[in-house]
Amino acid sequence: MPGKWDWLKDEIGLSNLLTGGRMLFKVIQGKLSVDDLTKCALCPNMCRHACPVSIIEGRETTSPAGKARVALMIREGRLELNLDNLEPLYTCLGCDLCSLYCPFEFSVADLIRPVKEKAVSKGVVFEEFREVFENLETSGDVCGKADSSADGSGRVLYFRGCTVRNERPELAEKTVEFLRKLGYDVFTVKETCCGLPAYNLGNTELFKKIAKKTADKLNATGAELIVTSCPSCAYAFRVLYPKHGINLKPRVLHVAELIGEVIPKLELRAEGTVTYHTPCKLAIHLGEKELLRGLLERVEGLEVKAPRRELFCCGHGGSAVSRLKPKLAEEIAAERREQLKDGATRVVTACPSCELALNGDGLEVIDIVEFLLEMMKK
Repeated sequence: MPGKWDWLKDEIGLSNLLTGGRMLFKVIQGKLSVDDLTKCALCPNMCRHACPVSIIEGRETTSPAGKARVALMIREGRLELNLDNLEPLYTCLGCDLCSLYCPFEFSVADLIRPVKEKAVSKGVVFEEFREVFENLETSGDVCGKADSSADGSGRVLYFRGCTVRNERPELAEKTVEFLRKLGYDVFTVKETCCGLPAYNLGNTELFKKIAKKTADKLNATGAELIVTSCPSCAYAFRVLYPKHGINLKPRVLHVAELIGEVIPKLELRAEGTVTYHTPCKLAIHLGEKELLRGLLERVEGLEVKAPRRELFCCGHGGSAVSRLKPKLAEEIAAERREQLKDGATRVVTACPSCELALNGDGLEVIDIVEFLLEMMKK
């Protein structure tokens, strides 16, 4: 059935979607009412100056508004739903830096998600993503490695997440040590994934299935508080679970948020200079843009230098780019490393994925828990 605003799209024409015109500004100014995806697709695309993919690739097709245009054309049948046409949509990191430049505060990741969901429902899926789905289905872990931990008990549950369990187990040990030093009755359990990778890749039904299983497991522990090192897990628990009707009873905090509550009671002193990398999920999706810098500034004697660019993805966000385009993910990480070097050679972050992506090339990247634990042991 023809849509009310088909005349607008026809008037502009597909060839002019990339260049815009006076009619685009009527849309942006609210003089024409169209849905959000169309509004984004017709925008002059200033958000490309915030998008790490757009900055590195310099291609209009993979800019935020470019992705929206491709999604719009697929949705309306002007482009076929195939892997070639889906590829630009999966070059989204899900960082939502574009929303900071957007007059409507749109999340392009959210706008294009329905097209990804449709693709998954029709079986139009990259092989790299099929492996992720199979791993989550069979082992409950994004890497296909089922957790063999024993179930503990207590009041504070430390949820490690897939990245910490598989690639940074020493961070899990140090975080448990750190929390116990703060006086928390902390424990861990045999975990399954929070489900976010499935959600990022468009498999929302699998996400809901995993999320329900994970929530039931965590609720059954009787914990009052869940603390995690992974901002993506915290985002899934706090934002996506309620959005999809999944009840997770305990309060959920990222470990940096917990530190923010207790740091006034701590006596911390250090020497030297550090900079910081604030994870996108913590800054934008959990609303804690200033938290990491604020924690570091409370350490007596420590010089804290801001990075050249306050927010920029590490290149491994969104679950797709690092799997589909690992070279692009590394180029984005390299750009972020150069930005951070302007501040210092020691970088404090609050995300295991960011730490793994950015470590090296003259930088020492360390988690906020490990950084503070160093001081508490002196």
